[in-house]
Amino acid sequence: MLAVNGLTKYYDGQSGIEDIHFSCQSGEVAAVIGSNGAGKSTLLKILAGVLKADAGSVTLNGCDTGEYESRKLIGYMPDQMELARGLTVKNFLHMVSDYKYGGGFKEELEQAVAAFGLGACQNRAFHKLSMGNRKKAAMVAAFLGNPRLLILDEPTNGVDTAGIIALKQSIRAARDKGSVVVISSHILDFVSSISDSYIFLKGGRMAAVGKEGENPEERYRMLYL
Repeated sequence: MLAVNGLTKYYDGQSGIEDIHFSCQSGEVAAVIGSNGAGKSTLLKILAGVLKADAGSVTLNGCDTGEYESRKLIGYMPDQMELARGLTVKNFLHMVSDYKYGGGFKEELEQAVAAFGLGACQNRAFHKLSMGNRKKAAMVAAFLGNPRLLILDEPTNGVDTAGIIALKQSIRAARDKGSVVVISSHILDFVSSISDSYIFLKGGRMAAVGKEGENPEERYRMLYL
């Protein structure tokens, strides 16, 4: 289970997010929804353990996600990813395998590269790829090793239809294996097709929560328009 309690993060004396609290059960997909600047990326970075909160806690099955030992349990796809020029897709994915899993899951990598349509560009440098292909490589890295917590920040931006279909399949497979998936996206049709719950942020605070069966577009209109 993912437990988020009282998360607060300040930037220049002002709160980026404040008193965020929710929980997700194993096998749950939760969508974080909000307008630009609502605090979605800040929240997801803290959940992933790459940004330290000023207050509050995040635990996954009782373990603090900010601890080094939790890295193998978490797959994180940031909205923007900058890598060294000249690093190829294959180099990057093998680096993730080596760093997180001691070189494990290499066969799984090959299957995922094919599933996301990256075979033809796996030996190309990252900076020469389209945004969509960079995103798909980041997806492969995030799903590698069947992590217990998957965090996907705006994964559909610039991604073609085949990539989105592969993403949906991967999310559903992870959910079936008991992973918690937390995803942010402005594409409400996408999140409504895969999500079990919704967390609406406004001005860095929780504005509402919703469950499967609710129309997130209607709630979005009420909160933001």
